[in-house]
Amino acid sequence: MAQIQWYPGHIAKMERQLANQLKLVDVVVEIVDARIPASTTNLRLHQRLVHKPVLFLLNKTDLGDPAINQRWLHYFSETHGHAMLYDTVSAGKHKKELVSAVLRLGEEKMRALEAKGMRRRAIRALVIGMPNVGKSSVINHIVGKKKTQTGHRAGVTREPQWVRIHPSVELLDSPGIIPPVLESDEVGLLLATVSSVGEAAVDDETIARFLLERIDPLYPGHLHSVYGIPPEIPMSFEALAEQRHYKASGGRLDTNRAIQALLTDFRQGRLGRLSLERPNESVPPSVASVSEISQ
Repeated sequence: MAQIQWYPGHIAKMERQLANQLKLVDVVVEIVDARIPASTTNLRLHQRLVHKPVLFLLNKTDLGDPAINQRWLHYFSETHGHAMLYDTVSAGKHKKELVSAVLRLGEEKMRALEAKGMRRRAIRALVIGMPNVGKSSVINHIVGKKKTQTGHRAGVTREPQWVRIHPSVELLDSPGIIPPVLESDEVGLLLATVSSVGEAAVDDETIARFLLERIDPLYPGHLHSVYGIPPEIPMSFEALAEQRHYKASGGRLDTNRAIQALLTDFRQGRLGRLSLERPNESVPPSVASVSEISQ
C-alpha cells in the first residue's frame, strides 16, 4: 500500500502560523489519543517546541486499556517529564489537574516577567495535536460549556481560538496538524482507526481488516466474546455478518455493514477499553526522544 498522505490546505497554513503562535505562548499542551499515543505524537511539531515546557495529555483514557494507560503515563513522564491522563467523562478531577499543571509549567515565565519589573498576566498555553485527538472536547470539558467546535472526524477545528479556562490560564486551541507524509503504513492505519486522517485517505475495509489483525494478538478471543462468535470460527467480516444477521440483496452476507459496525464499535468504545499500542513496542522515532529529532 502506498504511503498515506493527508495534508489539507488549512493544516499546511497552520504549520506556517505555528512559529508565530509559539512566540505568544508560555506552555504547550500536546494532546495524544491514549489508544495510540505514539502514533498521535507529531514529530514535526517537536522541532519547534524545544524551548517551551510541554505537557503531554493522554486523552480518551476512558476508551483505552486502564493498565496500558498507566504504562504510557509512566513512559511519557520518564521520557518527557510532564504527562497526565485525561478523559472528558470524569467530572472535576482532571480539570483541576490540568489547570494546576499549566500553572506550574508557566511559573518560570511569570517569575521572569516579574524580574524585569513587569506584572504577571494569564499564562498562555497552546493546545496542539493531530486531528480528532480531542483538543476542542478537552477545552469544552474544562470550561463547562461549548466554546469550540468539535466533531468525530478529522479537521473540524479550522481557525485558532483563545479560551480562558481559569483567571490565570488562557488556552489557544488550534486545528489538528498531521505530517504531510506519515512515517509508515502502520502509523497511517493506526491513525485511521481513530479517525485522525481524512475519510478519503484509506478505505474502510482496509482500516477494519487492520483493526481485526491488531486487536486479536493484543486481546486474544476478545472480539469473539464481544460479538458472541464461537471460538472455533475465525474472526472475519463474514463471521460478524453471519452472527449479526447482516444480509444484502439476494440473501448474501452484508460484509460492508459488518465493516462499518466494527469500526463504529471500536471508535465509540463498544468493544471495551482497548489500546492498540504499547510503550517500547513499535514506538515510532517521533516519540522515542525529543533530542533525537533530526533538523
